Amino acid sequence: MNGISLVKDALVFLFVYIPPLILFIRFWRERHRSKVLAVLLSLLYIIFSFFTQNLLPFILVIFNIMYLKSSNREWDVFRNDYMSINNIQYSRRSISSRVREDYERFKFSLKEFRLFSAIRLTAISYLITIFISIFESIMLSNYKVEAEQQEIVTWMANMPLGKFLIIVPIVIIFAPVLEEFVFRWLFFEKIFRPRIGVYFAAILSSLIFGFIHFNLKAFPLLIWIGVYNCYLIHKKGYWYSVFNHFVFNAITTTMLLLEKLGTMNL
Repeated sequence: MNGISLVKDALVFLFVYIPPLILFIRFWRERHRSKVLAVLLSLLYIIFSFFTQNLLPFILVIFNIMYLKSSNREWDVFRNDYMSINNIQYSRRSISSRVREDYERFKFSLKEFRLFSAIRLTAISYLITIFISIFESIMLSNYKVEAEQQEIVTWMANMPLGKFLIIVPIVIIFAPVLEEFVFRWLFFEKIFRPRIGVYFAAILSSLIFGFIHFNLKAFPLLIWIGVYNCYLIHKKGYWYSVFNHFVFNAITTTMLLLEKLGTMNL
């Protein structure tokens, strides 16, 4: 069992935690900052990510979004093939040149986020989530298949209340920001979509997103959330997909908290 858990942790680290680090280091090197410090930061990140879970990857995502913003601003002023400004060297192959329009294209600025529009879109998503859950329950019951709860749900349900409250921001804030950045912006928009088109990219990135959660029962819901969030980031912007993910996790977490407090068992 420990071997299986180790493989799961390794895959999560590879698919979720490492991509923000790679992007951060590429931005860092492009700005001609210390390579020694980059190695040191990478080692500290890898070591402490095992103990802080989504916290450090979340912080790196915020830094990467800031780099996206600066790449967009600097490229608007300097548009030659090769140029240097403040020790920053750009070329057609540089990471800044490849993402220079993404800050505006995917609305990484919170100023572009419209709460009421996000609530409406999320309500549609959650309504379909309910129908998927009902259909899945019927199918599992008919075929007498017993599927376990998602591991993190079981883990949170069994932990003491104090520790549960500490985990809450990791689940409902850090995870959506991190996973939407990795699976929707990086995998879906930047890696898969240019190569296989928007529809296949949405399906493939959502399959990876569902698989990396390692739960058969939650898999259909995760696929739906993945595909819908691909639509949201592509048509509306990054924070809309984050908000949808946030609401889904927040509702699940709130139900666990109410159950833990005993209010659902009255």
